Amino acid sequence: MYSKILVPLDGTELGELAIQQAEEIGKLAKAEIILFQVVQNPIRSVPLAAGQKEETKATQEGTDKAGAYLQKVASPLKAKGINVRCDVEVGEPTGKILAKANKENVDLIVMSTHCNGELYKLVLGSIAEKVLLGTKRPVLLVKAEKVRIAHHVDEQDAVGKR
Repeated sequence: MYSKILVPLDGTELGELAIQQAEEIGKLAKAEIILFQVVQNPIRSVPLAAGQKEETKATQEGTDKAGAYLQKVASPLKAKGINVRCDVEVGEPTGKILAKANKENVDLIVMSTHCNGELYKLVLGSIAEKVLLGTKRPVLLVKAEKVRIAHHVDEQDAVGKR
């Protein structure tokens, strides 16, 4: 069924909600889990006058930090005997996630969605939504227990209004 599961992470607790789902599916299917983080080019955070050397240094620091984070997240999974691999790339998250899924020929992408509201999606877009729409592979989106959206209707509300 599933032999490779890609789990894109962003370093947040909310992003890590996807790990539990991937773990459960991975255990049942005996699948390899690929924890993946994209470090955005730090050019915005490096002063313009700093130059290429500082940009390269900032990029390396970002990838080192992301790699350490992924190893920390992978450790409990490995302790349970789950086949886990970690990878970090630099670039634009959506494109890198889609490229990684294609390159690794994954069977499933499991990721969280932050559900930051319509204004957020309008201005910045949703990486999860872009991945969902940009791939033909199955995508499991995991969201927080309670979503803070003004016009949100949950299942319990919908059942009562039939």
